[in-house]
Amino acid sequence: MSAQAANERLQRFRDFLTRVKHPAEPPGCQRAAASAPGKKHLRILAEGDSWFEYPFPWPRGDGIIYQLERLLGYEIANMAHHGLEMEKMLGLERRKEMISRLTDPQVNFDALLFSGGGNDIAGDQLCIWLKDKAPLGSPADMLDEKAVGGALALLEAEYRELIAIRDEHSPQTVIFVHNYDFPPVTGKAVLGKQAWLKPSLDYVYQHLGIVNPSPEDESAVVKALMEMFSGMLNRLATDPKVERFVVVPTQGTLQPCSSDWQNELHPSSTGFVKMAQKFHAALMATFP
Repeated sequence: MSAQAANERLQRFRDFLTRVKHPAEPPGCQRAAASAPGKKHLRILAEGDSWFEYPFPWPRGDGIIYQLERLLGYEIANMAHHGLEMEKMLGLERRKEMISRLTDPQVNFDALLFSGGGNDIAGDQLCIWLKDKAPLGSPADMLDEKAVGGALALLEAEYRELIAIRDEHSPQTVIFVHNYDFPPVTGKAVLGKQAWLKPSLDYVYQHLGIVNPSPEDESAVVKALMEMFSGMLNRLATDPKVERFVVVPTQGTLQPCSSDWQNELHPSSTGFVKMAQKFHAALMATFP
């Protein structure tokens, strides 16, 4: 993380604390819905990747947190930053930042929203999780279960580390995570950059001697991978030793190859609204 990004995050948190003390609507901040009189404003901290902090449209940005703020009618301390992997989010620098937020004496956070894991299994590294030798059966058979299992074991360890940090420094805070959704393998990226999914899938299919694989088959491979990721989170949530850890069921929310998606990995603004609604429902169920 650059020094500029760190300073930006610091300023964001300072601005949040200022508005916690003076909760009047900040100038220029338009909410889709105002919170009802007498309703408690939850103190919410968000950490994560581009699903929480999507930089476009510039400079306003978008993402689940932006849309969730509009649903709630008040602000969230959004410390997420696009492009981050779990190891960066829980590495020393950001770990110390997270602890400082959770232990800040000016605010006791009710909830920690966390989005992580997508960048760890999508992108150039996707080819690592795929078999490149025949015979293969269904598209899901292209996944190398041993390789995927190793990647998910690391992600699980990192999620357990997140829980341990919460348990030690802010035990009353409820963690909310999500399992992303099933992205369409279209090859569409951001601003002409390389896509995250199709290059690896095309490479492996060509290695197998399969030219022009169907988009449906390629999407089925990614769907199976995301279902395994979701399974890891759900097993963690049902561990008797794990408390106050909520998996928001976001998979299956967005329609594939529709206006719900703006590229291979990110929802459109409409899609982010649908995801925010899932988080909103989970928050309301936990904090009635």
